[in-house]
Amino acid sequence: MGVGFQAFTESGVFQIDGTTPNYQLVQSMSAVSQLIRIDTVWNDKNIQFQGQFWVCSFTFSAEVPLYAFSADAGVGVSLWDAKSGDGRTYTVRFITEVQATVRLFVFSKAPVSGRGFGLQVFDGQGQLIADAASPFYRVLDVIYDGYMRGTGWTVEGAPSPQWQQRSYDRPVLISGMWPAHYIWGSSNTNQRLWDVLEISAVRVSGGSVSWGTLLYNGGRGPNITTFCECWRYRFMVLDGTGII
Repeated sequence: MGVGFQAFTESGVFQIDGTTPNYQLVQSMSAVSQLIRIDTVWNDKNIQFQGQFWVCSFTFSAEVPLYAFSADAGVGVSLWDAKSGDGRTYTVRFITEVQATVRLFVFSKAPVSGRGFGLQVFDGQGQLIADAASPFYRVLDVIYDGYMRGTGWTVEGAPSPQWQQRSYDRPVLISGMWPAHYIWGSSNTNQRLWDVLEISAVRVSGGSVSWGTLLYNGGRGPNITTFCECWRYRFMVLDGTGII
């Protein structure tokens, strides 16, 4: 490393040199999920079907951001979708198992804090690349697996996901979520519903994280026709110290 410095912490090393990405908190917001209809699938007649869920939506602007979230203690949260039309403004939607407050934290390039104290680092072009006044995006753990083995299309007995748990010695956030997801069918086709959804979710309470699947609007069958890849999941656990 020609310029810059390394900051050693209990959980690892931050290398701040202008070339190694270091994301810092630039925005935080919260909202309460609402019971609304959202689009789910199209059928072979090009008809849009929907489902009704507790949904929380956020829109924000940032430069190549990462985001993390937390909800009320013990409430399951799933990422529904994340979209951007211009690469600058993003909309992220979550499903919660009950009505709950969801908090979103956006991380991007270091903002100018304007606090007048603390360590700041600039690159050779004079651009601020780190500000000690803003929390860093610190990954504690990466959790990923699948509830079905193999790849591709399959017809077989349905998986039976079990809830799992890990604990950390600090408050945590969830980021980089890709949920396992499958729609079993419809609770009422006459209302154009295709809404019997099973989707992986994460529950957080302080430093405890549990994950499994939640089932909405109906039941599941003993057998399944699906792509195995639909049953894979992934998320990261972040250090929430100083953030929540």
